[in-house]
Amino acid sequence: MKSYYMKVLSKSRFKLGLECPNKLFFTSDKNYANQKSENPFMKALASGGFQVEELARLHYPEGILIKDNKEHDKYDYVDLSNQTKKLLKNENVVLFEAAFLVDNLFVRTDILVKKGNYIKLIEVKAKSIDSKETDLFLNKSGKIESDWKPYLFDVAFQKYVIEKSFPEFKVTPYLMLADKSKSTSIDGLNQLFRVVKKADDRTGIFKKIEQLDNIETDSVLTEIKVAHEISLIEDDKERILKEYSFYESISELSKNYINGEYFNYPLPYNACKKCEFKKNIENKEDANKKSGFEHCWSKQMNWTKKEFDAPNAFEIWNLHHTKYSNFQEQGKILLKDIKDEEFESKNPSKKNYAGMTPLERQLIQKQKSLSDNKEIEYLKKELKEELDSWEFPLNFIDFETSMVALPYYKGQKPYEQVAFQFSHHIYHQDGTIEHANEYINLRPGEFPNFDFVLQLKTALEKNNGSIFMFSNHENTVLNQIHSQLSYSNYESNKYDKAELMKFIEHITVLRDKDKIIRKGDRVMIDMCQTIKDFYYNPYTKGSNSIKAVLPAIFRSSEFVINKYSKPNVQINMTSKHFKEDKVWIALDENKKVIDPYKSLPKPHADHNDSFELIGEIDEINNGGAALTAYGRTQYTDMNEQERNDIREALLKYCELDTLAMVMIYEHFREICQ
Repeated sequence: MKSYYMKVLSKSRFKLGLECPNKLFFTSDKNYANQKSENPFMKALASGGFQVEELARLHYPEGILIKDNKEHDKYDYVDLSNQTKKLLKNENVVLFEAAFLVDNLFVRTDILVKKGNYIKLIEVKAKSIDSKETDLFLNKSGKIESDWKPYLFDVAFQKYVIEKSFPEFKVTPYLMLADKSKSTSIDGLNQLFRVVKKADDRTGIFKKIEQLDNIETDSVLTEIKVAHEISLIEDDKERILKEYSFYESISELSKNYINGEYFNYPLPYNACKKCEFKKNIENKEDANKKSGFEHCWSKQMNWTKKEFDAPNAFEIWNLHHTKYSNFQEQGKILLKDIKDEEFESKNPSKKNYAGMTPLERQLIQKQKSLSDNKEIEYLKKELKEELDSWEFPLNFIDFETSMVALPYYKGQKPYEQVAFQFSHHIYHQDGTIEHANEYINLRPGEFPNFDFVLQLKTALEKNNGSIFMFSNHENTVLNQIHSQLSYSNYESNKYDKAELMKFIEHITVLRDKDKIIRKGDRVMIDMCQTIKDFYYNPYTKGSNSIKAVLPAIFRSSEFVINKYSKPNVQINMTSKHFKEDKVWIALDENKKVIDPYKSLPKPHADHNDSFELIGEIDEINNGGAALTAYGRTQYTDMNEQERNDIREALLKYCELDTLAMVMIYEHFREICQ
């Protein structure tokens, strides 16, 4: 049998098994739906990780790449392993993607440095640290922080497979990470690592740079020795699967995966809540596929369609995982089995709430779910008082931003905020709705933040009305740009940085945990918090995302449905990207409102095959897709027409975001009258 038909427990499969051993049963079976397989945002994250990996390789310019010899889109494990064995006969050698195969265990290492019988194992990750801090991976008790466990168990698994393959080698493990204490001296560092469709290397990255002049000043990556942390794992002082030691977990996961056996592992809350092996009812391709989530719960909990259709604890907003775990231990997953008092915390929060407390919202959600009551719940008096405090004209703003490991600009650190787009709607006291301003910058290598703030300042200073955001994102972004303005020398003569900083201080609040450091006179109002305080719509199923709230309002508001079933020209509304006859609310064949986000035009609907699309952007109707699209415009060599298509799609998406806020406001006004 060809070696590429072998079934092996790779490091990615090992990590998946640590999330939940049951997932290994579904991962290789195409009959099960998998929401991560075609997720564009996940692909964008992978691309960012691959860029970091290519930069890491420049730390070792003498490195030799173990090249793939793929057939049928599968690795030839034996060939890769043999290539590695041959090169490891050298006294000293540096290998990229070194491959090790033993007992149906298979790993490929990012960077391996061999000197004699000593091996330096380097795992490269796009995750960030500040190397100036102490105990980067440990908490005050000397235990590994939960966020770092998956990464360190990954390294421990690689170390185990290498030592099992070559017992004579002494392996010392390292992580190479994006270091927030370092800035790059290279302008456009991110753009030097281009994502391409076709590449010989697994990373799919074409490098425009072959070496670093000075690793310390050019690179933003740092190597951290993790021998102590790995020893905690090997000595079983740290576990992820509580029932198994580290070595037992390797053995058990390997055995069940290789044999294709369902593990029957007790159902973990986080893994079940976020399980990717669920069917997406909106995806036609999932219609004929099976659900791994349902497989587990029907097998272990004897659930039938009746239980799957019944309201359960997974749906409850803001339910802490420890509370859920308590319910699960008692066999209480369905809401009908959980008493109201069981939702109460032993240590209730001492925060002052303007309206509903989190517990009150949870109980409202529970009661309405059980009774199938779709009537909205709201505090009319308090909500009306809140609306009456707002000053016309009302300004609704939304930002699109990006944070990536490799900086776009000289002098920047990893994961610095880049604000590349905003939309601004104004709601006038006479009911006129004006798409007043917008900003977008997709030009590769241009730092947009200061120009972004200048244009926002110009837009918002035309009136003194209240300013609205949805969630705290805009406040966070502006405070991060405020920090950049305070230390950056970028285009120092082009902007009055003091004025821009003063503007940001005027409309934001800066907190350190619960303590307010500064607060402006025109602070942005968070509409999401208004919802949490005063309003609950059962159609949201507990979610407060604008993508959940807006469709819920379409099912609850006669005013919004009637108004936005008419074209723009009839409702006294201007738009920068939609025609006067644009109708925002339409009905499907079942007379249900079509979500306007889902009917946004696709970026390349008129593509005529005169050039190849590079970005692979099918649609832009959520924040993850917008972030992905921006990244593609920065580090792919796309045709200008493709870039313009993406630009137009982003502008339409962002305009809808601020219009959605207007619709939510109008619904609030409707129910308070």
